[in-house]
Amino acid sequence: MHPSQEELRRAFARHFACWNARDREGWIALFDPRITFDDPVGVPTKRGLEAAARQWDASFTPGQQWKISPGLTYYRGSDAASVVRNQGVIGDKHFDFETIEIWTLGESGKFVRVLGYYDPPAEVDAYFRLPAEGTS
Repeated sequence: MHPSQEELRRAFARHFACWNARDREGWIALFDPRITFDDPVGVPTKRGLEAAARQWDASFTPGQQWKISPGLTYYRGSDAASVVRNQGVIGDKHFDFETIEIWTLGESGKFVRVLGYYDPPAEVDAYFRLPAEGTS
């Protein structure tokens, strides 16, 4: 049975709340053990709770911080599709860009798939770049 639209809205809001509060354990708890990340789409798919932990750790390396906020969002079936504003700092460089993200909530009430569409800044962890882009 699909999650209700209210369950989807609550889970998606919790993603932003945990991320912005830097609540690593709360954020990882949002994911089903079968989670897949295509973030960004085009890099190799990452799978499982270990991938969720790595997503977090790659985003909060020393000298790096990010705040995210949802913009236009549609809730359809099990998916939340949203334009997300990403504001961050890596070292002394500031970033402010939008991503398009699709988050799928499974029957367990936890997220089972995340798709992110964006071109990552060159300064982000190699984890978010295509292998051909290197690690400059």
